[in-house]
Amino acid sequence: MQFKSLMMATTLAVACSQAFAAGNEEQIRSRLEAINPQIQVMSVKDSPIEGVMEVALSSGETLFTSKDGEYFLLGQLYQAKGNGFVNLSEQRKKGFRAESLKALNPEDMVIFSPAGEVKATVYAFTDVDCGYCRKLHSEMADYNKAGIEIRYLAFPRAGVGSGAYNKMVSVWCADDRQQAMTQTKAGQAIAAKECVNPVAAQYQLGQEFGVNGTPALVFEDGSLMPGYVPADRLAAFIEMN
Repeated sequence: MQFKSLMMATTLAVACSQAFAAGNEEQIRSRLEAINPQIQVMSVKDSPIEGVMEVALSSGETLFTSKDGEYFLLGQLYQAKGNGFVNLSEQRKKGFRAESLKALNPEDMVIFSPAGEVKATVYAFTDVDCGYCRKLHSEMADYNKAGIEIRYLAFPRAGVGSGAYNKMVSVWCADDRQQAMTQTKAGQAIAAKECVNPVAAQYQLGQEFGVNGTPALVFEDGSLMPGYVPADRLAAFIEMN
């Protein structure tokens, strides 16, 4: 009887906790949307700090708020551990990126693979009008020679509906995506095409990943490396990690 009562009390406590968390989430969402309807809240959950909630936004930013959503901080959460600091925010984001990459369909990407063994796969958020994206692409043979497979994801920096966005839709809708990507990044015009495509969804995913410029390289473990990296340095980094 005591065990049964204990189980009932535990179940009730968990249910109350879940209901309380749900209430907090709704209250926080309402406050933020009232301030700016364009704010999109992806998730609300407890942070490691008692009494503070962690709010993930569609922009890739993270807010830390009081339980009623009245007070908030924007930034990274660190933990003092041993002789250094651990970036807890990046750790959580890294896990989110890794799981999100696993859920992607390779058929929605533009992939350049080595002729031989694939030693590493790197996801590259790219913009066809970005100078350093074009430089990276011009050295694709070097990346592939080092055993690195590059999987392009679309990130038109000017947003959905921009000139770069329309070019990237044409690339993703082309009969030969690799050729279309190469031509576009060489500054050559390709035939304008439309189809059901992942460009807008990948742009949104990049924002959720915390991408704010291109190229942005994401590794299978969820690590994010912003900017252009030459093939030899990228290969050395992958080998070290």
